[in-house]
Amino acid sequence: MYELMLDTANLDELKAGIALWPVVGVTSNPSILKAEGKIDIYERLAEIKALCGPDRSLHVQVVSDTTDEIVKEAHYILEKLGKDVFIKIPVSNAGLPAIKILAAEGVNITATAIYSSMQGMLAVLAGAKYIAIYYNRMENNCTDPKKVCADIREFIEESGSDALLLGASFKNVAQVTEAFVNGCQSVTVAPSLVKSALGMASIDQAVANFAKDFYAVHGEGETMMTIG
Repeated sequence: MYELMLDTANLDELKAGIALWPVVGVTSNPSILKAEGKIDIYERLAEIKALCGPDRSLHVQVVSDTTDEIVKEAHYILEKLGKDVFIKIPVSNAGLPAIKILAAEGVNITATAIYSSMQGMLAVLAGAKYIAIYYNRMENNCTDPKKVCADIREFIEESGSDALLLGASFKNVAQVTEAFVNGCQSVTVAPSLVKSALGMASIDQAVANFAKDFYAVHGEGETMMTIG
C-alpha cells in the first residue's frame, strides 16, 4: 500500500488537489496554519476535515511540551474535531510517553519530527500508526534519510507492526521519489511539488509534439472522438 497526502491548510489548494489527485489524507502543523494568516484554527481544521470526508484522514499537531499537557491537548483536539483525527506528536522526551498513553487509549497517532532511526523505532514500539520522518531536514543536518527510511521500514516489518512510514518535509520531487524507493509507504507533500512533478517542460513538449503529429494527419482541432 502506498499513499499520497497533502501538506497544506489552504482550502483552495485542498479542493483542487482532492478533486484531481489520489489524495488519502491531509497533514497540518502550526507553521502550515500560520501561513494562512489570522484564521480561526479550529474553524479551518473543521473545514479541512469536511473536505476530507469519511475516506481521508486529517492529521493535527499538538504544541504542548510536557507529557501531561500533550495528552490533555490531544483529548481536546479530538473533542473539537472528532475521534477519527490523527494526533501528530513529536518523538521527544515528553512526546514518546504521550504517544504510548494515547495509543493505549485507541487514539490514532502520527509520530512526527523524526530525524533518526531510533526515534522511529521507539515510536513504532509506542504504538504510533504513522511514523513521519523529516526528509529534507535530515539532509540539511548531514543525516542520510535514505538509510533512516530503510532502517525504520525494516524494523516495522520485523516487529510485525502495522505502522506506516510517512515521508515529510520535502523540498523537491527527487526527495519524494527517493522516500518511496527507500521504504516510505506514504508521503505528505505541498501541492506545489505535485504540480512540479506533472508540469515538467519535457512532458509539455511531448504532449505538444503528439498533438502536432495528430493534427498533421487529421486536421487542426480534431480529436480521437471526432475522426471516427
